Amino acid sequence: MPRTRTHYSKTQEEEFLVRAKRFMKENPDTNRTRIAMYAGVGVAVLERLEEEGKIKLPPVLTKTQKRMGVNWNKYLGNLSGR
Repeated sequence: MPRTRTHYSKTQEEEFLVRAKRFMKENPDTNRTRIAMYAGVGVAVLERLEEEGKIKLPPVLTKTQKRMGVNWNKYLGNLSGR
């Protein structure tokens, strides 16, 4: 069931869509959160626009995919004092 209430005007939503599509084109391996941050809107708004058929978002990352995206050497290297 699509949500109908929105806090944004049609022109603002179109601007969000343009930004999100541009970012996804430049960064094909990105996640939903980064797309939303670049577009300047929350993930829930992009998901609503996806339900309306205006955009196709990448699938949600699994826990393993999220964990693999962290550079552990950056954090663990600092622990050794080197």
